[in-house]
Amino acid sequence: MSTVKSQLFKQRLFRIHIAAGITFSLVMYLAIFFGVFAILLPYIQTWEKPSRHITSVPITNIDYNTMIEEVLNEPDFPKDGLMINLPGRLGDPAVVVTHRFAKPIAFNPNTNERLNNEDKRVSHLAAFLNELHYGAPLSLIGRLSFGFVAVGTMVLIITGLILIMLFKFKNQGKNQQAIFSKIHVKVFTWLFLPFFLITLSGAVMNVGLISSGPMSKILTKGKAQAIDGVVGKVLFQQSDPIAKKNEAAQMKPLSTLIQKAQEVNPDLIFKQIKLSNWNDTTAQVEIIGYNPYKPFLNGGIFNQPRVVLNAHTAEVINNQTVMDKVWPVFVAEGLFFLHFLFGIDIFSRIIIALMMALCGIALGFGVMLWLEKKAKKYADKITFYHWMGKLSLATMLGVIPATAILFVLQWTLPFDLQDRVVWQQGIFYNVWLFTLFWSFYRLNSYQAAKEFFLSGGILFIIAALCHIYFSGFNPMELLTNNMGHIFAVDFTLCLTGIILIWLALKLPTNRKEAKVFWPLQAKKEKK
Repeated sequence: MSTVKSQLFKQRLFRIHIAAGITFSLVMYLAIFFGVFAILLPYIQTWEKPSRHITSVPITNIDYNTMIEEVLNEPDFPKDGLMINLPGRLGDPAVVVTHRFAKPIAFNPNTNERLNNEDKRVSHLAAFLNELHYGAPLSLIGRLSFGFVAVGTMVLIITGLILIMLFKFKNQGKNQQAIFSKIHVKVFTWLFLPFFLITLSGAVMNVGLISSGPMSKILTKGKAQAIDGVVGKVLFQQSDPIAKKNEAAQMKPLSTLIQKAQEVNPDLIFKQIKLSNWNDTTAQVEIIGYNPYKPFLNGGIFNQPRVVLNAHTAEVINNQTVMDKVWPVFVAEGLFFLHFLFGIDIFSRIIIALMMALCGIALGFGVMLWLEKKAKKYADKITFYHWMGKLSLATMLGVIPATAILFVLQWTLPFDLQDRVVWQQGIFYNVWLFTLFWSFYRLNSYQAAKEFFLSGGILFIIAALCHIYFSGFNPMELLTNNMGHIFAVDFTLCLTGIILIWLALKLPTNRKEAKVFWPLQAKKEKK
């Protein structure tokens, strides 16, 4: 009897895994697909803007004081509480002076000249890809949908692990279905931990933060309207405001103060400066940084180590280290670090992006496994035509040429075009919608997939070539002018295009060829 119950449990668990997988797979695939671009966001947002095609310089070799005085001479710009984003913060090579109540002003660190700081109405590529990652274009419904899909995906991961332990997959099958299963199982067996943690943090940010407002009201009986009213004093410790003496004083060069901060805490990589009471004897600078030797614990939203100096005398007022916070701050910081990757270098980001791309591919093979089981029922009697197969084709592969169009339009549409971002995003949605129509129109899904790969690959290469032509910087000039991060985007676009074209030429044209192709690839792998 126990054997029968065990077998029944396995069957039910397997069916739950399949049903949940098909339900959540398409939305989760899109979250992963656009999430790969979000991981590389610091470099894409530099690539997309002409004003950011400038040579990077060390942060201690810049005349910040001249820029500050120019900003303070602006009649509509606030005079206190200025924030200065140093070159290198989020990949931005410019010096950006910001205030919560004013529009940011950007400067070229080499010449101190004010830059034409493209706002989101002119250039919004990287931010838009990031918004697609968590469903922001659909507002609250989109964020909740992506959040609940993330919760469902965690259930899938857990049930998948249980199934692997119960069934003990041997992965010895030689047919197409067995190979799809092998790829799906192996990838998630290797990468289940980072995938689970990143999905968990995404679910918390989408579902958790959206629901935190009502929960805060319930917990405080209406006194707190948001989560900040409940935990804000713990996570965001506020220092007392500094009383001004209204005594004018000469400010030390900020570059000198940065060097002083580096001597005080050499472990920090400085990213931002906050000014208080500038040009007064009580003036202070908070030089905020990130300690790369203690990842997960700092550099993000809640724990920002800093060195506080007197701007007039360079006297050290405070040296806040990573470990000065309480444990709830470390928990919150670690959770958000898993998703935002604060302070992570380009090589680490590429590794994580490749891991997530593999998870997306494994998800695709899981859908293909389900569709292959459906197709076997027809046994070559008629052409297999399933609505889920066509929808999956447009969602998972049709999004590739649509996204490539975004990159092409970034440099082909004039930057002074009215409603430029609206045109760019509108064309993206229309191309993606066209791939849905094309998927249903093409009886042969294999042929449609090859066409999507080919068109996407060509468009990604064209995007890199358009950037080189319209920006006026060839690859050699980018490298010699210390703009390797921009060159890296062009190189990645070309490499992605070449891989997609290779897939278009390599993959089978129909199901009959696929039955031979996949077992043949498995034999080559064993050799």
